[in-house]
Amino acid sequence: MLASPLLAVRGTAAPALHVVALDLLVAEQLLTLGAPPFACANIPLYERLVASPPLPAATVDVGTLQEPNRELLQSLKPDLIIGMAWQGFRQEELTRIAEVLWMPPPKAGVTPIAYIEQMLISLAERTGRQEAAIAANNQLDAALAATRDAVGTKIRRPVFFLRFMENGRHAAVCGSRSMIGDAAVRMGLSNAWTGRGNASGVAAIGIEELAAAPEALIVHFDRGVETARAMARLSRSPFWNALPAVAAGRVVSMPVIHPNGGVHSAVRFARQTETLLTARTDLHG
Repeated sequence: MLASPLLAVRGTAAPALHVVALDLLVAEQLLTLGAPPFACANIPLYERLVASPPLPAATVDVGTLQEPNRELLQSLKPDLIIGMAWQGFRQEELTRIAEVLWMPPPKAGVTPIAYIEQMLISLAERTGRQEAAIAANNQLDAALAATRDAVGTKIRRPVFFLRFMENGRHAAVCGSRSMIGDAAVRMGLSNAWTGRGNASGVAAIGIEELAAAPEALIVHFDRGVETARAMARLSRSPFWNALPAVAAGRVVSMPVIHPNGGVHSAVRFARQTETLLTARTDLHG
């Protein structure tokens, strides 16, 4: 059995910077490097969507992703504030508080996995954790390869990777431009969703759209109470129960993974996929 993902890959230590993470992906990547932010925007959202690696209990919540609390930030006296480029258009005042680093979006042609690996290297250069970044990226590449070797040639049917919405009528499905979709391809799996998607590669669809791939396997991410309510509603839906995947028992769940998480999330996804699909030999073929 494969080892569980490391919360932080050890590398050469550097003097700790007091870093504020304004974005969930930034926070996860810093934690993966072993350079946890001492403050983070919207901690409850991080805990709900990402969860692992966990933020230290003492991490200060600085408010929303769109409008961090400037007065609180000023009182914290950070060395560095890191966010994503989409957050930068209103945040000029932050430069009066500390140095600000906006992580750019992926360039054209850069896949999601390549992007998060490159981003990890960039953050490592700012935090003195270069060795940790290299080790974490190598760990991800190895996890994807191991899953491809274990199940990539055994699962021949296409796979939907999605999260059911609480209303039991819709789902958020991961396309090829999401981290999940890119990882699936690298693991030798065929993505059943080839349709539209937002900038992050995720599409909101009606349950009826799953009928377009009757031979598919459905893998859904379990978000606890929200998912339980969705499944209860789906169980009463004649349309849902008529889907070939449902009738054949090809609907399986795994612990939630943020569809556009970082390197650590991608490792978790690869290992969870290997564990799930190796155990379900009835899904092979």
